[in-house]
Amino acid sequence: MNPITLAKGSGLFPSRKFSLSETPQLTDQVAVITGGQAGIGEEIVAQLLIHGIAKVYVLARTQQKFVDAKKAWAQRQSLDVQDVDNRTEFVQCDLSDLKVTAEAAKKLIQKLDRLDILFCNAANPPQSTYTLSVDGVDNIFATNHLSHYALTNMLLPVIERTWYTFETACHIVVSSSSLHMLCNELSLDSLTSTTPPKKPAVYDGWWRYGRSKLANILFTKYLAKLESDKGYKVYPNCFFPGNIPTDAMDTWKDMVGNFAGSIPKKIFSVIGQSLEEGATTAMYLAASKELEERDIMGDYFVPIAMEGEPSKLAQDKDLMNNLWYWSDHKVTEVLGKDWQDFAKQTAGIAASGQT
Repeated sequence: MNPITLAKGSGLFPSRKFSLSETPQLTDQVAVITGGQAGIGEEIVAQLLIHGIAKVYVLARTQQKFVDAKKAWAQRQSLDVQDVDNRTEFVQCDLSDLKVTAEAAKKLIQKLDRLDILFCNAANPPQSTYTLSVDGVDNIFATNHLSHYALTNMLLPVIERTWYTFETACHIVVSSSSLHMLCNELSLDSLTSTTPPKKPAVYDGWWRYGRSKLANILFTKYLAKLESDKGYKVYPNCFFPGNIPTDAMDTWKDMVGNFAGSIPKKIFSVIGQSLEEGATTAMYLAASKELEERDIMGDYFVPIAMEGEPSKLAQDKDLMNNLWYWSDHKVTEVLGKDWQDFAKQTAGIAASGQT
């Protein structure tokens, strides 16, 4: 699949199942989002604020983009500077580093009385340069999957406590991509390889990005199975937001030059989705009552709020299990065998679940 091939749910007139106007009020609810300071994440935060979220914590590497985003949010309908300042908070987090991610999670756990919605949204774009994270994992995979695995598992006791205490459905929303279909294999051994898995470098960058997005889907499906087995009303789902011409598309310029690299962004500014359309699917998965009514969890959605069909590999149960165990082993290797204990003890929920 060519990286700019249109996927189902893309185009000038994508199918639409949900609109932002249908979003219920989120009064008293609390959200956490990675990468909420730019791109689609910035728009998701704007919609959370517009629809009455009590508090949203934004995890990002640098605070300046968060400060800039706050100015933009304050210009949206029904919002002002003081309101935005009261209802948003920055938490520094570099998702390429598991130890930094764990420290951010601990800070959140100490702050949170409840957590209704978790958005695993931040992502490194495709990169032709191959590097390993400080933890020895392909940097794209480390940021886009592995740290989100750790962050989610550390925050999960707080999410489960929220469901138990407040008797409200909770949601975990994972941003994936149609580019997961680029990846027709997932060798776990290759994730720590010192050499890139594919050639040429440009294709390798897109393929590794697709691999990380495949992992997002497999992770979501396994997490949904865990929560379903516990009988909790915690709804993990993932989605492809669409072909949105954000600054992330500028990665094309780094890979193929300024002239050719500017073409995809121009194309998708005409035939792709807007930021609001991308955020619409995210808000559907974060707030729609239909998920609870239909018991929708572990599904993959495409624009706009439509159930889609991921690749066959994304539905491979053996691979789903193996990736989860590999992720747990790698996080334990870096953080120690007790890496989840702080969250469980602070949240007051046993590992087996409290009912």
